Amino acid sequence: MTSFALRRLASAVPTLLGVVVAAFLILNLLPSDPVLNWFPEGAAPSAEALERLRHELRSEEGPLARFASWGAALLRGDLGRSLVDGRPVGSVVAEALPWTLLLNLCALLAIYGLAVPFGVCGAASPGSIADRVGGWVLLLLYALPSFAAAVLLQEAFAVRLEILPLQGVAGLDAGAGLASRGLDLVRHLVLPTACLALSGWSFVARYTRSTFRSVLGREFLSVARAKGMSRPRAWRHVLANTAVPFVTLLGGIIPALVGGSLIVEHAFSWPGLGRLYVASVEGRDYPVVLGLTLLAALLVLGANLLVDLLYLAVDPRIRDAFLGERGDA
Repeated sequence: MTSFALRRLASAVPTLLGVVVAAFLILNLLPSDPVLNWFPEGAAPSAEALERLRHELRSEEGPLARFASWGAALLRGDLGRSLVDGRPVGSVVAEALPWTLLLNLCALLAIYGLAVPFGVCGAASPGSIADRVGGWVLLLLYALPSFAAAVLLQEAFAVRLEILPLQGVAGLDAGAGLASRGLDLVRHLVLPTACLALSGWSFVARYTRSTFRSVLGREFLSVARAKGMSRPRAWRHVLANTAVPFVTLLGGIIPALVGGSLIVEHAFSWPGLGRLYVASVEGRDYPVVLGLTLLAALLVLGANLLVDLLYLAVDPRIRDAFLGERGDA
């Protein structure tokens, strides 16, 4: 298992390097001077001040020289400093990372916690009115763009009904009790979590319905039921035969959530990596954009590695094949 993980990590290095190089080259093609972000809007800095700051930030060097300097600093664990406020990029990213992890974890739990039971119910009663209506509703939800869903959710639950907050992460002052602040955070989480999980929820529900329906129609299950196998034990066999497809699905959902955070966090003013990414691109804060791109690539590659390891855990056939290859080698 350890050698497999190490090989997968080694194979991910070229992909990670390609993502970072592409992001660096694209940022250097943008027609603006990031040094100007250090001065107040409308200010007219002198030529001496601009030259001194460009020398400190090494912006007068060519793209290859800057990339080499950035790469050497990265190997030392230094992501550079923000061009907006001068703080270390690691500190800026560390402030936003917990909020994105919280939002994505809640969205992932909402997707699997609601979609899987809904899909199983549809597979257990195929062709019913509820199954057909549910299928059309899920299709419409899957086709709804995230930015449109954000506007509709805000209009319905925050503006008209006034039962949930419109934006942000907190509406109470620091003097409120811990339980009150926790409940307030949950209320602020509902709309962005629902918006981020919407398309994933509809896709997983339809996928669950299709997968379980195909497994429930197999001969081995009919024979087992005919021989007197209890329903709970039969469902354990069904779950065992659907584990691998759902692990594969997880590898696609996590990158989708990471990408969807860009729109959702910006729409709901959620102080996570997505909102920080948009602000950094608009402000031409190149070091922060590169740091966030590197982190996003690491999250996606880490999700793929997690899926590969889960394959070995849930399917004995894959694990035996892997161990057999090692033995043959």
